[in-house]
Amino acid sequence: MIDEIWDGSFTKPIKITVTREMIAAYAKSIDIDSEIYVDIEFAKKAGYDNIPAPPTMPIIFWQYFDVPWLQDAGPLIHRKQRFLNVEPLLASRTYVCSIQLLNVKKKQNKHGMMQLSNHKLIVSYNDCIHATAITTLIIKEK
Repeated sequence: MIDEIWDGSFTKPIKITVTREMIAAYAKSIDIDSEIYVDIEFAKKAGYDNIPAPPTMPIIFWQYFDVPWLQDAGPLIHRKQRFLNVEPLLASRTYVCSIQLLNVKKKQNKHGMMQLSNHKLIVSYNDCIHATAITTLIIKEK
């Protein structure tokens, strides 16, 4: 379980360089078969400076973080997520990212006590937010 003392806390910012290979692999993994994610000329004709990332791609950025409030939380269940893309994420850019714990709530259900935690992934480029992702995780009480 997450101690409520962590509410509002941020992870240390990390830098993530998005590559064309990352974008192509992610698009393939979610079964998107579009030239825009693999062909630079196609992307440029569509108005992009480089190959754009699928809008949901920031969710994989979680794997690069050390999230201190989740260290001893136990098994996690991914409940839901939503994305806000202010600007498209593009290949060959290095983004500064962090995760904020927005809040933690306890809830009782028929299987026992659980905790819902809402997190915000923030993806910035040149000090401007380009994308955010809100993720809700469930942690069952031990």
